[in-house]
This record gives sequence, C-alpha cells and structure tokens, in this order.
Amino acid sequence: MSWASAGWWLCYAFAGIALQALMPGLDFLLPGFILALQERRFPQILAVGACFVLLQEGMGSMAFGGTLLWYALAAIAFHVGCGLLQGTGFLFVTLFGILLSCAHYVIFALLTTLQDIPWEPSLLFNECLFQALFTPWVWLAAAILRRRALHEDRNRQR
Repeated sequence: MSWASAGWWLCYAFAGIALQALMPGLDFLLPGFILALQERRFPQILAVGACFVLLQEGMGSMAFGGTLLWYALAAIAFHVGCGLLQGTGFLFVTLFGILLSCAHYVIFALLTTLQDIPWEPSLLFNECLFQALFTPWVWLAAAILRRRALHEDRNRQR
C-alpha cells in the first residue's frame, strides 16, 4: 500500500468516525471496507478491515465480536456475490447493503439479547433500514474521491 493510499484511508477513517459521532448506530466505515474489498488487494483488505473493526469495537458499547462477525460476513458475502454479479457496480453495492443490513439486525439483536442489553426492535430496524439506504451513496462518494486522489498521485509520480 502506497503512502497516498494509506493517507486516503486514514482521512476516510477520520471522516467516518466524525459522521458516526453525528449519527450513532450507523456504520460509516462499512462502505469503505466494501471499497477495499472491491480493489482486491489482500494486504490492504486486512489492514483496512482490522483497523475498521478495532475502531468500531472500541467505539461501541457491546462486548467484542459483533462487528468482527459482521465484517467477516461482509467479506464472505462479497466474494460469493462477485460470482453472481459484477462486484463493482452501484446495483451490487445496493443489494449488498440491504443484505448486510439484514445481517446487522440479526447479529445485533442476538448479541444484545445474549448480553442482557435492553434494546428496542423498532429502533434497530430503523438503523438497519437507514444503513441499507445510505451505504451505496457513501460508497459511491468514497469511490469517486478515492479514484480522484489515486489518479492525482499517479500523475505526480510521472
């Protein structure tokens, strides 16, 4: 991973954390993880995934494991989904966001019940619905910004 790429991911993480502070319960780092999966650079996927999981687990109020399970499921579902659809388009990311939002509901409903944390099913449903709606748009904005930043970096190197 180049310094420009690492710097971009660091800026994305800061922006994602700031947005999550404004809208708790939503995962603004997930669209970035999807973007890392689409680039298919294994060291980058591991670095970005590990960083995002540690950030999410550290910022959350639940015991460790929910986000790790969710992101692992995202990686597995991404590779399975790429066999069925082209894994880089807006439609794929929209369907992928819906699938991950459904998984989010099941995982976190189960984990809150197991940890005796009180939860409101309608609130979790609304968070998952909003997550499904905004994931493709955040991904699209991140993909455009990343493409532009990496393109400028390649032009400077020439």
